[in-house]
Amino acid sequence: MESQTNGQSYMRLARRGFFRAIAIVGGGSLTHAIAAVPPQFDRSRVRRRKPYIAIQVPPFCWGDEGVEKVLDNLQEKAHVNTIWAYCYTYGHRRLRPDQLPDHGLARGDNEEYTGGAFYDYDRKYFRNTILDDFRAPDYKGVNVIREVLPRAKDRGMDFVVWDYNNAYPTIPRKMPNYSKVLEVDLHGRRADSACFRNQHYRNFLFGKIENYLKTYPAIDAIAWGCERQGPLLNLIGGGWTSGAITCFCPDCAAKGREQGIRMERARQGYIQLEKLFQAAHREQRPSDGYFVAFWRLLLQYPEILAWEKLWTDSYHEVRKELYGLAKAIAPEKPLGYHIMHNMTLSPLYRAEEDYAQMRSYADFLKPAVYSNAGGPRMVEALDHLHATILHDGKPQDFLPLYYKIMNIQEAPYEKLATAGLSPDYVFRETKRAVAGVKGEVAIYPGIDIDIPTDPGEKRTSPDDVRQAVKAAFAAGADGVVLSRRYSEMRLANLAAAGQGLREAGVI
Repeated sequence: MESQTNGQSYMRLARRGFFRAIAIVGGGSLTHAIAAVPPQFDRSRVRRRKPYIAIQVPPFCWGDEGVEKVLDNLQEKAHVNTIWAYCYTYGHRRLRPDQLPDHGLARGDNEEYTGGAFYDYDRKYFRNTILDDFRAPDYKGVNVIREVLPRAKDRGMDFVVWDYNNAYPTIPRKMPNYSKVLEVDLHGRRADSACFRNQHYRNFLFGKIENYLKTYPAIDAIAWGCERQGPLLNLIGGGWTSGAITCFCPDCAAKGREQGIRMERARQGYIQLEKLFQAAHREQRPSDGYFVAFWRLLLQYPEILAWEKLWTDSYHEVRKELYGLAKAIAPEKPLGYHIMHNMTLSPLYRAEEDYAQMRSYADFLKPAVYSNAGGPRMVEALDHLHATILHDGKPQDFLPLYYKIMNIQEAPYEKLATAGLSPDYVFRETKRAVAGVKGEVAIYPGIDIDIPTDPGEKRTSPDDVRQAVKAAFAAGADGVVLSRRYSEMRLANLAAAGQGLREAGVI
């Protein structure tokens, strides 16, 4: 019965995608419709570069050092042949003095830029959304695509649009009308993150994909990223990019009614769960313990999990539609996704990001296997579990079971933050991703080079980078993405990536 229902649903989506494709061929802007990939889509049409050696470059780097100098460094030191250029992003250039790299301009703490689109877009693709004014004014209004793409092509390099949609708190006051598409939290307040059920926000995301592919046909691919998670994991994990317990907006309420889920029951369940975790913070242990009390609330309020799934389904649906739209316009050009680091740190988030499902709507995936920053981040993940559902014990108590569940073996809890994670972690997580997609989707692990950590925590060394690159390819990776940002990387560590590629026999 379940497979029959899913099959019928898929065919309905496929028909919608077919009509979208017809309209696209006719020149229409279809950012209000749903796209799906027709069942007969031929993946062999998708262009894959081999070897694939990519790096993520923020928009300010090109002006800081000059386009040619940046490209020289990337090619000469790390043999990079693919640029993931931040074309849409908000954020900051925040680095402590001890974290500053040995290239570019020295930038200290708290320097923010306005952000938005670092390219010129055509507003006709945003006629169906109130989010049509998002051009970044920074760095003299640089158009990264126009400035960098032709020079990269002259060197035989691919240019990938890196469309990065994180929920920065500064966006609502920087983008006109953005506050109108924000999620609503548990207590009726607007959050920092946009709602994936809000049609204006969806049309904004679709409009960007359509604009990239039609206005800039020379781009080679699109990489899409958004580090978000649902209300239950935000509550347990403290939030990845948003600490708010969302979403309880009218659009999500309507979706809940369609599925027979009472939003008010879900909201009351989350309120009770919030109270339980607050009690844990105050060391007010329930008579039956924290985990039993947590499980009892799930039984009393099954809407808690139902609402988590509603949020997660909305996130997956948007990614499917983005992929369907891209394939309708330019089927040969890859579109893929950054998978946030929590995928390899949280067993709960891992359950919600299933490689077997993602392979149906991606040409490549970039799982973040950040090994150096991974140590401190794993400590944080363990601490969140301890502060909430596993407060009956200490992280040291459940760490052996955690390692068995995650199928890794790393340092003791007390040493994790300073030791970081091993090349074996990179190998195992890459191998798991490769197995999950069954060869249908390219896997490009994100390799940690100088991702900032706090004082006293693990810092990147050249050997760390070299070993991580080798581990990724030994596990069957189709390529690597040197991460997080070129602007953070020390040149010796960047060069170590090149050495790892040579030792792995990739170049």
